[in-house]
Parts: sequence; structure tokens; C-alpha cells
Amino acid sequence: MFFQYPLTQDFKKRALGYSIIMAVLTISLYLLNLIMGTGLESYFGVPLGVDFLAFYTGGSFYLNDTLSIIYNHVFIEQPDANVSQIFFTDQLEFQKNIIGPEFTKLSPFINPPFAALLYAPFANFDYATAYIFWTLLNLALLLVSVLIMRKELPKLREVSPYKLYFCCFLFFPTIACFMYGQAASIILLIYCLCFKALRNDRDFSAGFYLGLLLLKPQLAVGVAFIIIIKWRWQAILGGITSVILIGLFSIIFMPNELLAYLEITPHLLDLLRADYYPTWGINSFFGFAALLFDHTNVALTNALTLTLTVSTLFLLILLWREQIWLNERTKWDLSMAVTFCWGLLISPHLYYYDLMLLLLPTAIIIQYLPWLYARNSRIILWITIAWISCYLGSQLSVLQLGIFNTLGFPEISFQFITPILFYLGYTLYKSVRSA
Repeated sequence: MFFQYPLTQDFKKRALGYSIIMAVLTISLYLLNLIMGTGLESYFGVPLGVDFLAFYTGGSFYLNDTLSIIYNHVFIEQPDANVSQIFFTDQLEFQKNIIGPEFTKLSPFINPPFAALLYAPFANFDYATAYIFWTLLNLALLLVSVLIMRKELPKLREVSPYKLYFCCFLFFPTIACFMYGQAASIILLIYCLCFKALRNDRDFSAGFYLGLLLLKPQLAVGVAFIIIIKWRWQAILGGITSVILIGLFSIIFMPNELLAYLEITPHLLDLLRADYYPTWGINSFFGFAALLFDHTNVALTNALTLTLTVSTLFLLILLWREQIWLNERTKWDLSMAVTFCWGLLISPHLYYYDLMLLLLPTAIIIQYLPWLYARNSRIILWITIAWISCYLGSQLSVLQLGIFNTLGFPEISFQFITPILFYLGYTLYKSVRSA
């Protein structure tokens, strides 16, 4: 069967060939969509860079000294909706000036105010030029992450760094990250730096790196949870240090902006449920639950999300409680792979481009593939299923929503990516615990 190990040359060639075809087809269709569009909008009316428009907005408001109004918002109650719709009117007007007066697909800047500092240098340029520079930066950061993973994991050194870098783009979320102008390359670099530091017993540095995820704190929950339950006090101190430094900077130099951001924070989940937001692309426990129950009962969504989150954290406790830190390198590395994988699912906002962060746990799996295969002969099968689901899962959700809408039923959908990624992590979990 194709999922035997070692992999046959025939399987390697076919897998590589199919992956290249899918990647080239995806990129070609994206470029064609841009070419057939008008101005800075694609053929389907999507702005160039999509989410980079939000980052550019934040950077521009900072440079224009108007960051204090960026979170100005209004709520519009809709009788047939389960939640109120939140709109950022000043941001929408700014984005209309860039994309065009008919633009309505707001890409809101909802990062903490200090994040605007990261995007401000790019806002010095016109939008298209800024997007190009942003893309080049993220391409470079992805290469740095690849080099870090290759240095830490000996199995990866059997492949040239350029081939490893190329292989990252055979994974659809990586392509999606660049199409959306997202910042996942920055998060991946922080993950890799944190993993490397923890692996080399440099806990303070690891915690400091992890604290930088105050930019997107939900993506730090998994690793932070393990650091706490294993009482890696130097890592905790490092995390507190970077968080305090960022917090003090925000309090001193951005007090009004910080208060405005804290005011909207409780409503961010409502934003993910807004009619104009593509909830079908969210692959977290929250997204999985919302697609099933939001159109019937929001309370069920919240209950299922909480249940899945607490259950996953409990499994992580079981995974780590008897392990001596860094005592058995194989078990430690694979436990970190599980932690990174499940930690992503815990994050409420996990859009399909964020799944690019799975490149790190995937690299760890590759390092120990023979060890894993000896304990579960279907590990390659589940890796393959996960790869396919990351490509098609969200599109299948859109299809399900469309079918239910056409039939006049409540729009519900089963998000395949979430349970598949959870089970892949569970496969690693069982292998480690049985060793």
C-alpha cells in the first residue's frame, strides 16, 4: 500500500508530481484572477493581498497619527441574526480610498495597537508596492524558519535547504498565506525560535520569544500551557518579561488606543460570526462548532467549543505529566509536535492560511517517521489525509453551506479539517504514550 515505509520511489514521484500540479494550478488561477480584475481588485472583487489591506490600514493610521480612532465602531442589530454586526466605519472609508468607492468588503484591523508599528514602514509606500515588499519580507522569514528547522532536525539535513523551502509551497496553507498577505511567516519564525530554545535548554529565551505572540496571543496558548504545567520558571519569566515590555510601551505611548482596543476585545468573536465574515474558513474548535450550531443556537457553539478545548488541554496534561523535561528527546520532540498542532485548534481564529504553522510539527514528524511507523503503520495515510483536507476542507464547507441554503435549510456545515488535524495529533499522542 502507498502508506508503507520506507516510501517507494514510485510513490515519492507521484506524490511530488501531484503536489506540484496542485500548487502550480492554484498559483496560476490566483494570478489569472488578479490579471482579469480591475485596479487593485481581483476578478471576484477581492482586494489585492486581502488581509494585508488591514495591516496597511493599521500602519497608515499610525503614520497619520490617527490610530486613536481606528477602533471606532458601530453595532448594527439584525433581527434574523444571532449576534450583532460590528463595523469599523473609519477603516472602511480609508480602504475605499485605496481600493475604490464601490469597495464594501471591509478587511478590519483588529490587532493590538502596538502591532501597527510592524506595518507602519510599509505604509510609507503606495499599496501595491507595500504589498510586494511585505511579500518579500515574509518569503525571507519563511526561509529563516526552514534553516532553523533544518539545523535542529538532522533528518532534514539530508535535503538541500532550497528543496525544503520549495516543499513548503506544496502545502496549500503556505500559498494561501501569501495570497492573503498574511503574517503567518512571522508567527512560524517565533514558533521555530521558541522550539529551538526550549530544545536547547534556553528557557528564558524561549519564553521571551513566545511572549512576542502578544501580537496574536491565542496562538501561544498551547505551548504556554505546557510551560506552565511543567513549571519551566525561566521560560515563564521570559514570557512575562516580553509581555511587560510590550505592555509598558503600549501604556506609555498608546494609552488611548490600548483602551479602545480593550473595549472591542469582548466583541471579536462576534466579528467572526458577522454576515460579511467568511466563517467557513475558520478551522479551530470554535470554527468547527460555529459552522454546526451558530445558525440554530449560539449557546451550543460555545458549549462545544469549551468542551473540546478543555478536553484537549486535559489530554496535553496526560501527555506531559510523566515526562522528564528533555530526558527522552524523541518523546519530547513529538510531544511538542502534538502541542503545536492541538494548540492551533484551541485558537478561536484559525483561518486556513494559519495552518501554514503546521510546517513545524510536520518537520518534527518527518524527523521521527520510522519510529512512528513502527508504532502506527497508518501514520503516512493520516498525513496524506491531513494534507488533502487542508487543501479542500474549507471549500467543502462552502459547498455544504450552499447546498443547505439552496434547499432552504439553516446553513450548517461540517468542517472536516478540524477533526482530521485533531486525530493526526491524537495518533502522535498515542504513539508517545505507548512508548
